Amino acid sequence: MAGVLWLAQGGALRCRTEHSLHILPPTLALWVAQGVRSEVQGLGGARLRRIELSVADEAVSCSVTLAGPLLASLADTLDGVADDESATPRQRLALAVAREELQRAEPLPIGIALPRSPALRRACEAALREEAPGDCSLLALAEAAHTSVRTLARRFQQELATPFSEWRSQVRLARMITLWAEGHSLGASAAAVGYANPSAMSFMVRRLVGMTPSRLLMSRP
Repeated sequence: MAGVLWLAQGGALRCRTEHSLHILPPTLALWVAQGVRSEVQGLGGARLRRIELSVADEAVSCSVTLAGPLLASLADTLDGVADDESATPRQRLALAVAREELQRAEPLPIGIALPRSPALRRACEAALREEAPGDCSLLALAEAAHTSVRTLARRFQQELATPFSEWRSQVRLARMITLWAEGHSLGASAAAVGYANPSAMSFMVRRLVGMTPSRLLMSRP
């Protein structure tokens, strides 16, 4: 399946599709399938790199992977290069290496799922507008969506296949990465999204993406 691999050098990458929102530091890469409408922008002075790349998995529309040193080093060489006959022999070789790196990488469960139904969509959009998403409760979102807490909790599970607490953790992580990309320290970014201490923030990041916060955010703009 044809698609585009996005990476950020410095800052962070923000990509919104109809059904998802990803905010990623330079240590991570995002592949978006051809035909998926997306709005991509850099945060905190990020330099975005765009690589046209086909993969074998037909079922995936968006996928986040670790941007290892080899893949990151190919970003400049392949930025804007088409994955077709117009590529030079050297570029085709580099594309083949990038494709192998992408297909060998394990997908990471990072990203904010966005629902289809209007009521749940209103609730999710309200949470995304919060400056401190850690303070955002299911009750507050139910009021924003003009529905009951029980109904909203059920819709999170039915439509997004995740409980509200897990979805909110993804929102907090995305907000923390945004603040970090804007120049705030890791500790200040974590506190701003509602973590009382570094240990709580570290536990959340490890649980979501399987790495420490310092490793996840190892590149400063």
